[in-house]
Amino acid sequence: MAISKDNVKSNFMELSGLDITSAEVYAGLITVCADEMEKAVDQERMVAEGGTAICEFAAAAEVFYRFICLKAAEYKVMFTAQGKAVEAFDEENRIKAARELRDSAVSRAERFFSKDGFVFNAVIAY
Repeated sequence: MAISKDNVKSNFMELSGLDITSAEVYAGLITVCADEMEKAVDQERMVAEGGTAICEFAAAAEVFYRFICLKAAEYKVMFTAQGKAVEAFDEENRIKAARELRDSAVSRAERFFSKDGFVFNAVIAY
């Protein structure tokens, strides 16, 4: 049983709060992260030890982390009641929380990585 992109998408939707239509925008990112995880794991061990859901969640956590980084990179301007433009760009805590979630999820999945599971680690080490 391979990593299910549908399960990765579903987990990402739960983490992000996006509905199916909004999440569709990130289909490419979901595919990339699911494929990265699939290449990194030892499929036999993952399936034999019941780790598929753990690895799918780790892939979704990576999608979520990248999603948060993309959102943080958007230029944000708000207007006060007086019509004054102010920049709103306080995303540090959201990025930190998403990174911690991702790191925790990947840590749980690491036992299923193949000996050269470096592929996934190299991609997610920002």
